[in-house]
Amino acid sequence: MRFGRRRHEQTSRMFPYRIRRLSAWLHEAWQRVTRGPSPSPIPESAVSRKNMPPYMPPEITDTIISAVPLERYYPIIRPSRTHTLAMCALVCRAWLPRSRVELFKHIPIEDDHTYDLLVERVLHSETMSRYLTSVDSLALSRHGSARPSKAARLLFVEFAGKLPGLRTLRVFNVDFTQQRPSVRWPLLLSQFRTITSLRLFGCQFSSFSDVRRLLTALPLLSTLAIFDLTWPVVSHEVHLQTTLCPRTFWPELHTLWIYPLSPQCAALFLRWMTGALHGSPVKELRCDSSNLPSTGSLRESVDAFVGRVGPSVTDLNIRITDNLPLSAFIALERLSCSLYKYQGNWRGVASVLQGVSSSAIQSITFDYVYTHRWHSRKNNDSTSLRFDDDTLGELDRVLSGEPFRRLQEVILCVLAQQEEDEKRLRAHARRCLPKLHKRKILRLYINERLQRLDVD
Repeated sequence: MRFGRRRHEQTSRMFPYRIRRLSAWLHEAWQRVTRGPSPSPIPESAVSRKNMPPYMPPEITDTIISAVPLERYYPIIRPSRTHTLAMCALVCRAWLPRSRVELFKHIPIEDDHTYDLLVERVLHSETMSRYLTSVDSLALSRHGSARPSKAARLLFVEFAGKLPGLRTLRVFNVDFTQQRPSVRWPLLLSQFRTITSLRLFGCQFSSFSDVRRLLTALPLLSTLAIFDLTWPVVSHEVHLQTTLCPRTFWPELHTLWIYPLSPQCAALFLRWMTGALHGSPVKELRCDSSNLPSTGSLRESVDAFVGRVGPSVTDLNIRITDNLPLSAFIALERLSCSLYKYQGNWRGVASVLQGVSSSAIQSITFDYVYTHRWHSRKNNDSTSLRFDDDTLGELDRVLSGEPFRRLQEVILCVLAQQEEDEKRLRAHARRCLPKLHKRKILRLYINERLQRLDVD
């Protein structure tokens, strides 16, 4: 993000070609509107277009600037939204306020230098600090050496009460074990109670108590995503008391993502969440169920957790395993199954799906389905699941019975070698899944391209 301001006289040689073209096009379009013939008779009493200003009204330019889309491509292919908005800010003085507001909606802090600039040029600036009220999303990350990040240590202190509109916080690869004082720092997030979406990726904590305090300090959470968190598990936490006070920590928590945790951390976290989710109507659940044991403390924690959230979950995204408990999800409407590194054949997948008990199920998606040639080229384990295996017909048998009568779509996302014959793969799908094909609910994607199954 740019925090400086260039003079208007410098902008003509700095504008990229697309900004100059956009400005010229907007000016030409407005001139046509103000000077062109009327498409229908206008009474003399009406406001004449001669009195209309020869420039674009600020309401329209503000709307256009606000509509600059989020980047969906890598910067080498298409400039980022931040870069585009920075260029918009240099067009003219009228474009500057809205461009700045949009620039400050999302702030990425990737290193200490960026954080220092944010503090010096924005937080401590009388003219720029007012734009902090526009911040909707903040991403905090740490790159390079293992040295503690200044932003991780100071952000929650220096910006307490300064971000009244903050809704989304993303934290990547930050070591929170360096926080001082370690006992109180998680409670600093209580100064950011407007946060509704929290995503923690690859962070380290001194103890599970810090994780617990951090999460319970944000009562308005509607989305919580946990990815690969670590903390030392000590003996007294292994036997953590899970009978919590009958209160709802997050009354609006609808989306919950839990991805790889170590077995001990996962058992502890799920056991605590089972009690903490009292009254939270979780609708969307994404989790990594790989390496799920059939017995032990982790299995007990998983079963208790699924028993808590199962009655309310309508969208479930998981990795298929042979001992996956699906019967508890009685309200399930959409099921997405990742078959990445699944060991076995389609009989095993069909057996897992027989555990579905919800009669409201409408959509089932199978992701990361590889062909035999793809596995052979990658030298993968010969026991891995393959799309072009004759046992695919087991899906047709299971998904044509109860409780799948209301299915509206079955999606297979197949990854194949570029030189593979797509016609052969389509024919394999029709031959093995004739009932689903006849019901016209089968969707086959090969390398992200939707296939027409009604033609050869």
